Amino acid sequence: MSAREGTPTLSILIPVLNEEKRIGATLKHLAEYLKKHAYDAEVIVVDALSDDETEKVARAEAKHFAKFRFLQTGPRSGKGKQVRDGMFAAKGTYIMFMDADLATPLKYLDEVYGIIKQGRSVGICVRNLGQSHTGLRKFISTFGNWLTQTLIVPGIQDTQCGFKVFEAKAAREVFGRQKIIGWGFDMEVLAISRKLGYGIELIEVPDWKDVIEGSKISGSQLKSLQVAIQVFIDLINIKFGLLTGRYNQADFHYVPYADKP
Repeated sequence: MSAREGTPTLSILIPVLNEEKRIGATLKHLAEYLKKHAYDAEVIVVDALSDDETEKVARAEAKHFAKFRFLQTGPRSGKGKQVRDGMFAAKGTYIMFMDADLATPLKYLDEVYGIIKQGRSVGICVRNLGQSHTGLRKFISTFGNWLTQTLIVPGIQDTQCGFKVFEAKAAREVFGRQKIIGWGFDMEVLAISRKLGYGIELIEVPDWKDVIEGSKISGSQLKSLQVAIQVFIDLINIKFGLLTGRYNQADFHYVPYADKP
């Protein structure tokens, strides 16, 4: 699929929160991969804060990209808000988001571009949760996913992997209906995608690695449990929303942020 003149084929969103220690290396690797494969993409780092060093580190790598933007979405409010705002600010024919820790190897960008060439609407990476997590987090992930499949998205064995791509029109239709701005937003946007009739292509990621250093969840059983409780609440709210027509109409009105020079 060819992009319109002046329109990047793919917009890559990287939501960040206090990622100054690894965003530089992540952007270096990403720039090298895009250049090596001659992929046409714009990269947007979406930051929820304005008082950390992440912007300084990220901008130092901007020169390595043909198209680079830094978007600040205001006070910390949740990854779901960062991704939603990035989806509406992006200019690509397709829009994806990926985590700054590179837990999903960049080689899966090849699969993303395959989905673009096929003209599919939605593609997501899925992990083998039995292998990728251990201990309490493994139990929470396994049980939580069983519950998620039972209630809202049957057949999708992993909703939470931070590597998802949407055709631009589908992205705005889906994220315009999004209500959850915290951890549960992944489940919600996939449930909305299904409701709107968009097929979801699954990309198996057997070599996903849990990056503990700098993680907001890994390494803390208490944090994992807190997140699990919140996600469970979100899951119930999503199911209720599907039953009551909450997602029938898009009601989010994006107010563009001025790109900083």
